[in-house]
Amino acid sequence: MTTLEPICSPRVLEVLAAKVLQHLGLDFTGKRTTDLSRRLQLLALEQERDPAAWMESLAFGDWDETLMRDLIPAFTVGETYFRRDAEALDWLARQHLGPLLQRRRQAGHRHLRLWSAACCTGEEPYSLLFLLDELLKEERDGWKLELMASDINDAFLARAEQGCYGPSAFRGSEEGFRRRYFQAEGRLWRVRPAWRGRIRFLRHNLAAEALPDPAKGLAALDVILCRNVLMYFSAERAAATLRRLLSCLAEDGVLLLSAVEAGLATQAGFKGFWAGSNYALSASGQVAGPAPLPPAPWGEVARPRPQPVRRAALPVRPQVPPPAPVQQAPVVPPSGDPLADIERLLACAEQAQARESLLAYLALPGLGMAQRLDACLLMARSWADQQRTAQAREWLQRALDIDPTALAAQWLQALLARQEGDSQAALQALRKVLYLDPECAMAHFHSGLLLRAGGRREDGDRALRQCRQLTLRNPADALVPLGDGLGYEQLRQLCDQLLEGATCPSH
Repeated sequence: MTTLEPICSPRVLEVLAAKVLQHLGLDFTGKRTTDLSRRLQLLALEQERDPAAWMESLAFGDWDETLMRDLIPAFTVGETYFRRDAEALDWLARQHLGPLLQRRRQAGHRHLRLWSAACCTGEEPYSLLFLLDELLKEERDGWKLELMASDINDAFLARAEQGCYGPSAFRGSEEGFRRRYFQAEGRLWRVRPAWRGRIRFLRHNLAAEALPDPAKGLAALDVILCRNVLMYFSAERAAATLRRLLSCLAEDGVLLLSAVEAGLATQAGFKGFWAGSNYALSASGQVAGPAPLPPAPWGEVARPRPQPVRRAALPVRPQVPPPAPVQQAPVVPPSGDPLADIERLLACAEQAQARESLLAYLALPGLGMAQRLDACLLMARSWADQQRTAQAREWLQRALDIDPTALAAQWLQALLARQEGDSQAALQALRKVLYLDPECAMAHFHSGLLLRAGGRREDGDRALRQCRQLTLRNPADALVPLGDGLGYEQLRQLCDQLLEGATCPSH
């Protein structure tokens, strides 16, 4: 099992990145050309093309609308679910839509217009529609509701219009939600007729098309949701898109971005505010300077310095009690690396302070994709440490949106699934880890445990033997990546104990 390595020359990848930025507005320049190569190779293999020849023809050929539509699946993430960012939707209902509906009732103007931009396969706009019906209840027929949903991916739009979803579109204990709004069709669930046909789905390229566009209904909007798409744009393209989106808002409308896009807004000069777990901008588009990171909250007392943490390895850590305050201890100054300082907070079990600092960090202008990814993983780990799986999964999904091939994200996915008792999901995530790094000893070890626990003893023992072989290739006293302090010699002993038990009935 091997990972996909770049098969084109750096020059070809550079030209491809420039064309993707020009035509699609997506930034895969610089260090991200490797990610670009991997995505295009996978698309070429799916379409049964020769990857190297096809990518070279893309680099030096003309791009038309048909070609760009064919390329879209390589750059759009199809992983989403109903009531994603539930905290933000609750904020929207209580703080914006509720008061807005009351003002419209009093004025006798019973209309509302909303746009789900980059709607993927439709889970977000349907969630909005269900939310509106909950707010209006028996008043619904007396209101004029216009709900638009757009995406650049035609296949996603077709699935959204069908309104048919599998189990992965539902997260958490949502049986009542699912039975109310959906009807079972075999192993799938389809939106009930009362809610079908009430959303207008349309194709729109956020990176290039003009706004406002009254002909499409994209003007004078009360709510725009545009989440998890601007983070793929260059800073300049994101700023231009933000200005166009804000120009589409009604006087008292709001634009909601994902948390990882807050820094793009501040970098573009806009002052927003936190709306639950999302970042909101008002129609006025207030101009502000960069949002500063608050002073280090641990500065008043000395904190123990934890062992260095590999930024790429973020396992769920066991909860530890906070240290007792040290009397008259010297102040520990910030390290100059905000994420390293936040990791120190997490190591000291200062979870709430760490999360506040992470939100402030995400609002900083100029963050790169890798920095946003690390921040999301730290936030997910913080919630996971407190057994708050739903919140941990929301932040983990943000990390996967940024880079679905991030090894640390897939590893945390496996740990969360194990925490929830979902062995199949854990094994699937571990297989992805091993695809990304075939020599990840901890992934082989956990796979072996899960396979054995599921009755697949032979497969499990094979994974444990592979893990043991990997421990012998490294210094015995070296720490195992993703092992959370476990050494290679300790891991080898664990494998030996388990494998000995496989042949000894008394064990």
